[in-house]
Amino acid sequence: MNWQIYQRLKQALSLNLRRQIFIAVCDNQQLRNNLVENLEVDLTNTIDYTEKTPNNNKNILFVTLNLNLNNPNPVTQINQWFTENPEYKKTQEYQILGFQIIGIESLTKQPSTVQWSFISNLKKIETNLSTLESSILLWINRPWLNTIKKSAPEFWHWHTGIFEFEGDPTPIAPRKNKSSLPNQQTSKSSLSPKISPPSINTVRPLMALEQKSYTTIDVESKNLTVHLLPPAPQKLPELPIGIDQEPENTPLPKWELVELANLVWSEISRKSGEEKTSLEKQQFQILKQIQDLNKSKYPSPELAIAYQALGDFHRDRVLAGEVSEQSLIIAIRAYEMVIEWTFEDAGNMSQFSPSQIPVLDILNDLATLYWMLSRQIKSSKSDSLVYLERSIILYQMAIGEINPSQEETYARLQKNLGLAYGDLANYQEAEKNWQKSVMAYQEATLYLDKVTHTQDYASTLNNLGTAYWNLAQHTQAVAHLQGAISAYTEAIDYFTPEIEPLNYAMIQNNLGIAYWNLAQFQQQPSETLMLKAIDAYLEALKYRTPEIAPLACAATKNNLGTTYWHLAKQFEEHQIRSQLFHQAIAAYSEAVNIAQHFSPSELTFDLLTAYNNIGLAYYQIVIEANITSDKDSQMSNLESALNYYLLAYTGWQQTNIDAVEEKETTVNYLVRTIRTFYNKYGIQGQNVALAKIPSNLLPKILTML
Repeated sequence: MNWQIYQRLKQALSLNLRRQIFIAVCDNQQLRNNLVENLEVDLTNTIDYTEKTPNNNKNILFVTLNLNLNNPNPVTQINQWFTENPEYKKTQEYQILGFQIIGIESLTKQPSTVQWSFISNLKKIETNLSTLESSILLWINRPWLNTIKKSAPEFWHWHTGIFEFEGDPTPIAPRKNKSSLPNQQTSKSSLSPKISPPSINTVRPLMALEQKSYTTIDVESKNLTVHLLPPAPQKLPELPIGIDQEPENTPLPKWELVELANLVWSEISRKSGEEKTSLEKQQFQILKQIQDLNKSKYPSPELAIAYQALGDFHRDRVLAGEVSEQSLIIAIRAYEMVIEWTFEDAGNMSQFSPSQIPVLDILNDLATLYWMLSRQIKSSKSDSLVYLERSIILYQMAIGEINPSQEETYARLQKNLGLAYGDLANYQEAEKNWQKSVMAYQEATLYLDKVTHTQDYASTLNNLGTAYWNLAQHTQAVAHLQGAISAYTEAIDYFTPEIEPLNYAMIQNNLGIAYWNLAQFQQQPSETLMLKAIDAYLEALKYRTPEIAPLACAATKNNLGTTYWHLAKQFEEHQIRSQLFHQAIAAYSEAVNIAQHFSPSELTFDLLTAYNNIGLAYYQIVIEANITSDKDSQMSNLESALNYYLLAYTGWQQTNIDAVEEKETTVNYLVRTIRTFYNKYGIQGQNVALAKIPSNLLPKILTML
């Protein structure tokens, strides 16, 4: 799909119409960078002119400019480019096909005055466009797309076409293609490959995946089971593969080439029509070249380059969103052959220049491919562990190949390593691997430029906070939770909620969780920490609404209910406690109402536990009430508690036969509530309660009474 959209965009630009405004939307900066570079290459000196055309000797140029954040006016910047490069005004020699503007997403971290200056300049497009002869292509992400639609309708009215690309964020770096564009741009306007990590945001799901992890906490004698959502880490790219150990120092056996061909054919067989024909032609040309070169007794750069071409082909398909297990496996096997030939001996290394075989990039890609494989649904636990360990080793090998000037690449690899160690902690040596994850993220933040890679820096801080949070579950809880709070707090400063609302809300939710956890470890009353947690949750809920992000909204509402419940226990005054219990019920109820529209597998909190917690809050309100309290309202609260307990019990009975402990706990809650009915309203009250008990549960309840 991305390929088709790219072809349409290229064709539209190739028409060479004057004063056209095109918009390209891509959340994944890595994919965006690849597309930008491809356009620059494809549209430079590539327009066909017939012999009858007098201008067939012209140099056709398509120029890339980084948005000037000091004066964010694309038209002014284009005119300034002509002033700085007057030779390109010679229309008999040059033809400027158009300008593509990148870096608009960087406005997110600029002051609001700068952002509105950009919007204001867009609104003046009708006037400014008259000073321009070329077309403009703006590269934006979806948050900015929505902002421009709402805030600059004048500009939106003038745009010619919109091209939306899909792709998950990924740290796989694009390999630099040689451009046929003359070196006419200054360093400010030239586009160099940039590594953009998970845009938390994350992106297909713009919000990072939130892991499911539960903590059970005993509250005095009332066992409130708390299922809090742990902080969501920034999700990196995904890829997969399992490979048998290759024989050392032996030429490639024919069976390996046959296996590779079978994998390629298996992948092609999934397609149909013109796409299948195109895939067959491209890939089997590469395989034929590999077969011919493989007949030689000695390795050659051409053979390694051919394997790299096959790996790149499938890697690029994955980057474009076409992820399949076959593509991942083919890319891994092809890249491993490149590494095998390259490192086989010093003689081979001397044959390859870095531009021919970019070893560092290939090691990074291999590591990421293995990391992605470890997350494949089909992978077994043992396979996933093997893939993760290979991923970590390859990232470490890549780090060993870096020279001191490659700070950006070093930071990217450390960030990837941090995520891999975090995944490994879920399989073995949790404390040790979370410590390594923290160290890797810390190292990454030291080498990331906060100004030029603001989003990357912020997402790394979010990951660091999540690693600290997980480490706190194993050792030095207070110190590491404070580290998580510090990281989340700094990360928030780099997000503007109006531009990136879901990413901003995600980190606020993470911050609330960290404050809540820290409150549990304080010996003195911790109202302050719980109030900070509530403030963070409420801030998150401004943007995590039921309409925009229902599942995330429900999760945060559940967290908010739990925090209100615990905050109530910190006060002695009954009226305050009762108000907070009511607020807990309201938050839990909203979470439950949303959750009922989704399957349990889609939820990131336990719905049945939420039912129990609502019941506990209603029961606590009755216990806290004084003698003069309205008896009808107390009866209503007791009935509500009973109803929610029964919802939880019935749910466990129907969906999870192994939930013995949960069912027994809920039965005890039911018995306690029925006794309270009797104590307050006598035998008549008890009969009201017993009438609600299902017939299959009634005998057990009666024996316990």
